[in-house]
Amino acid sequence: MKEQKYPAMDWMRMICAFLVVAIHTSVLSSFSETADFFLTGIVCRIAVPFFFMVSGFFLMPKIASRFSSVIKTEKKLLVMYMASVLLYLPLNIYAGQYFFKDLPSFFRAFFLDGTFYHLWYFPAAAEGILLLGLMQRLFSRKICMFFCILLYLIGLGGDSYYGIIKDIPLLQSFYDTYFQIGTYTRNGFFFAPVFLCLGWILSDTRNRLFFPHAKKISLVSFALLIAEGWLLHTFQIPRHDSMYLYLLPCMYGIFSVLTAIPCSSQISFRKISMFIYIIHPWVIVLVRAFSGFLHLDSFFVNQSLIHFLAVSGISYTLAVILWKIQQKILNKKNMKFFVPGRN
Repeated sequence: MKEQKYPAMDWMRMICAFLVVAIHTSVLSSFSETADFFLTGIVCRIAVPFFFMVSGFFLMPKIASRFSSVIKTEKKLLVMYMASVLLYLPLNIYAGQYFFKDLPSFFRAFFLDGTFYHLWYFPAAAEGILLLGLMQRLFSRKICMFFCILLYLIGLGGDSYYGIIKDIPLLQSFYDTYFQIGTYTRNGFFFAPVFLCLGWILSDTRNRLFFPHAKKISLVSFALLIAEGWLLHTFQIPRHDSMYLYLLPCMYGIFSVLTAIPCSSQISFRKISMFIYIIHPWVIVLVRAFSGFLHLDSFFVNQSLIHFLAVSGISYTLAVILWKIQQKILNKKNMKFFVPGRN
């Protein structure tokens, strides 16, 4: 399967990267806390599931035929994660977040929560891919999907639906025990596998919705997702707001739509979007620091939309620079292996 066949996914990667920035800058909070929750607490929650689905869509068919691909993928994720951990270590120390002070703190931060608030994605991706990779060696895709949905439902109980189950003694005991180990159920065991598996299922054209049906499913489930998020928020049920029930059909519909949209391919967006995801919290810190130094907080920080635009613009610019540097390094490496006279 060639990734360039699905150019709409490249565009969606960039959109989702900026949706993550919107979450971390509370983009509409200056105007309305309610509007900001609708956007960042519900709508923007499609971003990370999409990233997982893309991984499942392109990686899982390779893993299903060759398990060695799991090891290769795990190594790449580990390298990216370690580089990101080191990048944010100064901020950890500055904020007094000494995740390495003892073994339980290190385990929680490194394997479950991420050493910085957005870095949970890397251990979640690594653990989810490994778990699904092991599952697919034992079960069919449908059975894998059943187990992944079951794990997701368990995760829901510790996330958006926590307020409903927390007073049920047996369930309360389970979640109380888990929360002594990890801070969230949004991780590589309860959250990532279902979206990786959804992507894997959609890699088979027979499992995709026809475009008109996909559009209808997307719109209806998106409306239900918003209603679900708002009702849960109104009754103060969530412990966190990363996981929703209607996120599953919504992502299934959206992803099916994306596989059918014809547009120009932007291969560079694949790397640039990931760089934006990795570096934007540093940019948030720098924008706040320079705004404070120049006494421009009221404009660049307190105005949430301008804050979002500043962080997004700088993050995009730095991401493009990093991508170009990476391309030059890769080109130099390729030149070393080039032998004149050979095709």
